[in-house]
Amino acid sequence: MTKNKTYLNELSIYNEKLKQAYDVIEKSSIVVFEWSIGPGIPVKYLTENISNYGYKAEDFYSGKIDYWDFVHEEDVEETRNAVYKKRASDEKEFKNIYRVLCKDGAIRWVEEWTIWERDSKGNPITEKGIIRDITEQMETAEKLRLSEERYRNLFENACALICTFDNNGKFTSVNNACTNISGYSNVELMNMNIFDLLILPKKYKKIVTNNLASFIRKIQDDNIEFVIHTKSDRRVVLEGRLLVISDKEFSAEIQGVFQDVTLRKEAENKIFYLSYHDKLTGLYNRAYYDEALEKISCLGELPYSLILGDMNGLKKTNDLYGHKAGDRLIQAMAEILKKSCRKSDIVARIGGDEFAIILPRCSEKEADKICKRIKKLCLLYDEGPLKPDIALGFSVKRDFSKTNDDLMLEADKRMYLDKRALEA
Repeated sequence: MTKNKTYLNELSIYNEKLKQAYDVIEKSSIVVFEWSIGPGIPVKYLTENISNYGYKAEDFYSGKIDYWDFVHEEDVEETRNAVYKKRASDEKEFKNIYRVLCKDGAIRWVEEWTIWERDSKGNPITEKGIIRDITEQMETAEKLRLSEERYRNLFENACALICTFDNNGKFTSVNNACTNISGYSNVELMNMNIFDLLILPKKYKKIVTNNLASFIRKIQDDNIEFVIHTKSDRRVVLEGRLLVISDKEFSAEIQGVFQDVTLRKEAENKIFYLSYHDKLTGLYNRAYYDEALEKISCLGELPYSLILGDMNGLKKTNDLYGHKAGDRLIQAMAEILKKSCRKSDIVARIGGDEFAIILPRCSEKEADKICKRIKKLCLLYDEGPLKPDIALGFSVKRDFSKTNDDLMLEADKRMYLDKRALEA
């Protein structure tokens, strides 16, 4: 009697727990089912929470709703083929994802997990399992896919060069702009290293390659500019930023976003050249001369010399032969001055027929030698009927007691003494 009572108590507890479990299932989005194998797939059991889809369990028990009416019409054939194929196999369970049609016409995604009960010959008798609503999950996945697709399209079709590479500089991704500008295909770039493209002095290349990610971290807040050579060996100037986007110790990944600024740099260089060079001769102009003289004074590298020159007979040449002849004479003089000077010297045209030469670390003896060389080349000139001629004067700054104004005044006085001597 006591054993029976204990058994009944345990059974009551078990039933209560089972009821609680079913209550949990009924309140969830998981539908539990058992289908019989036969035409229309008759329903043996279905939880009441099928109401989540707008139906009643009775609709299925009565045969009013066929299982295949529940499956979305566009997914029926694929789902049926998948189910029949699995039934015919030896597999015991099956997972499938498809759409279902709610009573109000709404479409929802479900994941079905099925197990088969089979007879002694292995033929399926019933299907048991669950249907889980995964609409939100599928919609989220679709949004993520579309978002990834949008960003992929942005990445691929951006005008900017966008690439990623590892800590050794090997490319891990490149966009279309990278291939268009470099001239290399996507496959070629993915087998290359960024250092195959970069034009870097050897000393800098060694610093950068020792620990690329560490170097990038120091400059990633700054705009940088560098030059690459393309497959056709053209030089391209790029400007942009580098950023360490994955900072793992042994697998750092670096992202680069750059614009091709070659044309802009060429324009800037042209503007810079024109702003500091004389258009007729290609020599430096007055603006550059003034800045260079001030700079050499501030650097305090003594001694330095200054030669001033004023061409002789240019007005007569212009009057007798025209300004084009005078221009050719000025150009000839410019060439003579460049040939007579050292590489470190700054030769400038500072007026119509006036020239100046700044000579860093130049003594009086060296300045005099350069003046004599200029005079000699003028005498030896034989490239036209008219010979260029120039009056010259120089001055040397040996200490800081002499200002640049003193330097120019002394060189100017000596030049006019030379001019008067030539005219005498």
